[in-house]
Amino acid sequence: MTRVAKHRDATSRAGLNRARARWRRAAWTVLAAAVLWWILAGLDALLEPLALLAVLLAGAASLVLPSGRPLGVRIRAIPGLIGYFLRASFLGGIDIARRALDPKLPIAPDFIEYRADLPHGPPLTLFMAVLSLLPGTLSVRLEGRLLTVHVLDRHGQPEVALRELERRIHAAFEDPRRRKEGGT
Repeated sequence: MTRVAKHRDATSRAGLNRARARWRRAAWTVLAAAVLWWILAGLDALLEPLALLAVLLAGAASLVLPSGRPLGVRIRAIPGLIGYFLRASFLGGIDIARRALDPKLPIAPDFIEYRADLPHGPPLTLFMAVLSLLPGTLSVRLEGRLLTVHVLDRHGQPEVALRELERRIHAAFEDPRRRKEGGT
């Protein structure tokens, strides 16, 4: 076999593998959309023509749209992140209730700026979403990695809680910047 024929054969196999991966991703998308629809609306609603069309369009969209970067998630860190979120939500809720019931209403709302070290994409998006779900904080704006956060009490050292949340999210995701540098 000549060198050109070998190269053409390798290129053809790579293209075939990419096509298979796209179709596999589309099948998983259809399955995930159907299961989600079934959980949210029930089996009868899933069998409606518009629901079936929506599920099939979700699969077609995954064929057409670019796949993006693979997301490196460290499964071992997820329980710690969930535990932190539940504990912080519970304790934050108690703190908010205590402040609301106090006749002096001890709050000092303010906007603070926080520079996150998380990579853009799912880690930073998750950081902002979890931050907004925690009582007493709300992510307002993101410019680069500079985040503007509304806090209920500026005297309560919100930066400490932000650093802890960021550390846990950082542990849950592989950082593509470090992978490029030859790190983890």
